Amino acid sequence: MKKTFFLNRYMVTFGSIAIVTALWNLYIAFNNDGIIAGRVVGPDNRAVVGATVTLFQKTLYVAEPRDKTTTDKNGAFLLTGHASYKLWLEAEKNGLGKSSKEEYRLYFRNQNLRLSEPLRIEATK
Repeated sequence: MKKTFFLNRYMVTFGSIAIVTALWNLYIAFNNDGIIAGRVVGPDNRAVVGATVTLFQKTLYVAEPRDKTTTDKNGAFLLTGHASYKLWLEAEKNGLGKSSKEEYRLYFRNQNLRLSEPLRIEATK
């Protein structure tokens, strides 16, 4: 077999597509646990202990609450088992206030999400 057979444009193009597809599927296999992790901070940028974080998922017409969790002593939270491409997160602490609903769009169902920015609770006036 000639060496040029593997270097022609068809083999390079389809070979590249096959490699990218295999890598994408491998990435999905290791990142589809449905885990959402993040932190909640207050207006002073300090961790908020005991805040309620609510996960909303869109139904036909509205975003409905699907899951809730409470933050730990570091303001961290963990939600598991979500199955959506588009979701919203909101944090609330009685006596302190609530955050705005933050929207997140994911590439695939059950994609793990680690928030790069914390949910910020704004003081109620």
